[in-house]
Amino acid sequence: ANRFPTLDVSVDASRRGFEDNTGASVITETFSASVDARWEVDLWGKLNREQQAAQLAMEAQRARLQSVERNLAAATTGAFFNVMEAKQLLEVAQRRLDNAIQSHDIVASGYRQGLNDALDLYLARNQVDRQQANLAQQEQVVIEAIADLQLSLARYPDGHMEILQTLPVIEDPIPAGLPSELLTRRTDVQEAWLNLLAADATLAATHKARFPSLSLVGSGGAASVEFGDLLDGNSAVWSLVGGLSQPLFNAGRLEALEEQAAARVQQAEQQYLDLVFRAFADVENTIARTTTLKERYESFLDAETNSGAALTLALEQYQRGLVTYTTVLESQRQAFDAEATVVQLRNQLLQNRINLYLALGGEFSTDY
Repeated sequence: ANRFPTLDVSVDASRRGFEDNTGASVITETFSASVDARWEVDLWGKLNREQQAAQLAMEAQRARLQSVERNLAAATTGAFFNVMEAKQLLEVAQRRLDNAIQSHDIVASGYRQGLNDALDLYLARNQVDRQQANLAQQEQVVIEAIADLQLSLARYPDGHMEILQTLPVIEDPIPAGLPSELLTRRTDVQEAWLNLLAADATLAATHKARFPSLSLVGSGGAASVEFGDLLDGNSAVWSLVGGLSQPLFNAGRLEALEEQAAARVQQAEQQYLDLVFRAFADVENTIARTTTLKERYESFLDAETNSGAALTLALEQYQRGLVTYTTVLESQRQAFDAEATVVQLRNQLLQNRINLYLALGGEFSTDY
């Protein structure tokens, strides 16, 4: 805006009184109207650099807005997966309770027949009570997870929403040799880079503010003792002035402003470099975490199968009197813990893929 002329309109009225030589009071009234225009010639490109700085600062704010939008979308997606995980864990808790009730019925039947002792019956009852408490706790986890999702969707968090989907399984692997240029898509990196460019443009403008400036000032108007005569054209006046000014003494203000601008450039540069290195670290850590989670997930899939078979065998052997009831309890714990861990790891893999999406600034592609 500084590169365009400024235009001001003013209307003034004055009233003065004095005594003439005869002692009589004389009152005069004067009315004036003027239009003033001022335009600074951009001799050294100072105004251009100021305009560039403002434009870059606006683009940086736009990048920040995009970053907020992307983070919000990622958080909402993650909240969806958390709800799916909570509901699947609720199903696991329900199956755990059903299994505990089934085991209790077997123990109670054997106790009535004199085949089992009271200790096994108390252990079975305790297991049912514990799993009922765990089921109630998991129901609360589901309500809170849904409420968090509703907040992300700008809905009232009543904790009730119908979500029938289950956690998907990630099939596509992360390709090797991702180009580092992918990081330039990150909106926070773009924002930091634009802030650096804006600070550099501001530094150039503050440096050039110490040079002489050329301004053209034009004005036109009218003056009259009667307000109604201002527009009759008989009292018009105008002027056109060109001036060259050079700052001589301002107590070091311009030099201090330039030093401050230079310090802001150094600060913006350091912030940009720190963010770039942090972006590389985010990608490396996320990829490494993907490998670890994948290995754990595959191991617990095997553990889920093995522990399920062990639980079935333990129940059969207990009914034949080959093992104690503590073996059944341990088999139940391992089987359902493995099942719950598989669900949790599946969600962690999905959350980690979301983090990789944010770290790369979008989908990974080898055809960048």
